Amino acid sequence: MARFIQFMMILAVVAAGDTSVCAQVNERVKNHTEYLASDELEGRGRGSTGAELAATYIAEQFRGMGLKSWKRDSYLQRFDIPGLEKMESNVVGYIGSKYSSDRSIVFTAHYDAYGIRKKEGEIDSIYNGARDNAVGVAALIELARNFTKQKAPRYNLVFVATAAEEFGLYGSKFYLKNPIFPTKEIIICLNIDGFNVSGKRQDYFVLPRQGIDFLDEIQSALKPQGWIYNSPDWEDGLNKSFDTAVFLEKGIPAVTIWTGDRKKDGTQADPIPFGPIHSPEDEITEHWNWEGVEEHLQLYQLLANFFLENPDGIEVTDPTLFSQN
Repeated sequence: MARFIQFMMILAVVAAGDTSVCAQVNERVKNHTEYLASDELEGRGRGSTGAELAATYIAEQFRGMGLKSWKRDSYLQRFDIPGLEKMESNVVGYIGSKYSSDRSIVFTAHYDAYGIRKKEGEIDSIYNGARDNAVGVAALIELARNFTKQKAPRYNLVFVATAAEEFGLYGSKFYLKNPIFPTKEIIICLNIDGFNVSGKRQDYFVLPRQGIDFLDEIQSALKPQGWIYNSPDWEDGLNKSFDTAVFLEKGIPAVTIWTGDRKKDGTQADPIPFGPIHSPEDEITEHWNWEGVEEHLQLYQLLANFFLENPDGIEVTDPTLFSQN
């Protein structure tokens, strides 16, 4: 009996530790999001001071956790956009592979939003872009931090906070023209655009589900951890809406992963009154529930680890579905 009691005490300590770590991760994601979606950054519009502040903040996070910079000592990958005076900047850092390799997994999340727009009848003119996509960038930062705590990966892990996604996917296009590692050696792009701030969830789906042949692999990677694939029909209309489209159009596997509406007990969650994206109402509110953040991060991490071990045999079967022309 004494040994059993001791064993249960050890389990309790471990569980408490896991809970503590989870709470810390959730809090860090919350803090990043609050800054990136703050009025101070004025909606992170193209060519704005707010966008520059966001890029600087992300670069500081990458530097602080020890990611390698993409070029010399800079994490900023600068590029021009036609008609825009100021240059835009992707923020790029990476974790090198254990042994020399040109292969990579690329993680993306766009940090730009719609900036300040004064419209008749609107009191608030700042489009803070909290769900789209301050929280996604916050998740990207913490996902990178998680990987820095693992052993050196089999292949390179590249983290790209893209600029100017909302008006032409410019940042992802520029990265593919100026990659750290050859585009033909990219195993998959795992994109974060939006993130779970609805509480703990049991189900997920991927965008796109058309034009790719690796849905079975994704389900194989996530099912053992209790994740249930549950795909809504409306997602097919978003094939060209994310940074992933730039990769997919070139035949590079890429997905965005969203959690669904099924709670841990299997019941359907009630709708949450989030403010609509691409509006001044996309702000952090009391309705946000951060409890599922760490598990959503684990979902991405599980999938990345799966493709690090199983990098071959996945394809984009119909790149034309993602053409921007």
